[in-house]
Amino acid sequence: MWKVFPKLGLLKLVFFIFSIMFFASLILFVSPKINGGTLGWVDFDSALKLSTPVTLIFLSIIYVFGKWGWLAFWRCPILGDVLNKFVCPDLNGEWSGVVQSNYHDENGKPITKDVLLNIKADLFGFNVILKSKDGYQESKVVQSEIYKDPRTSTFYLSYIFEAYVPIPEETDDRMFEGAAKLEVVFTDEGKVLKGTYWTNRAWQRRKNTAGMITVLKTKS
Repeated sequence: MWKVFPKLGLLKLVFFIFSIMFFASLILFVSPKINGGTLGWVDFDSALKLSTPVTLIFLSIIYVFGKWGWLAFWRCPILGDVLNKFVCPDLNGEWSGVVQSNYHDENGKPITKDVLLNIKADLFGFNVILKSKDGYQESKVVQSEIYKDPRTSTFYLSYIFEAYVPIPEETDDRMFEGAAKLEVVFTDEGKVLKGTYWTNRAWQRRKNTAGMITVLKTKS
């Protein structure tokens, strides 16, 4: 999710916070020596050794905030709405919806599947798992990200996945790859992800599949 934020500005902010913590500790250690008039190299060297615990504390704070702490701000009643719509949406949780394929059944109708989407995201990583409710297929995402289109300020979730079919039909493949690009839409019912996907499923038989995905967030 960190990719949504301006990278240079985020790095400057992190460095600024670390600098404040480090120099504040340094001043607290060195000031008494200055007032006593006994400041020497040994004291300065000891003060520099403060960099190790200060750095460890700082990294621990960043890790805890990046993994869980940020959710406290994103789930506040008023502040959360602003952060979700204008900074970065919190997509963590379970989603339920439908996948409609361009592949047709024996009656010539497009095949649709009820699916469950599970998203785990923090400021360090992003993971997506997609399963069909009938258990026919399961998809594992190998690369994913959420980003903001600078032209329209619209948020998108894009990912590349590997799909596995435990017991494929005669006309199907056991494994294949694909990709999807889903728009994050805010409605009165909640957050919705909708967009297109495409795969290399049965490409050697000229039966590549593609279609639409629409899922609604049902549980955080």
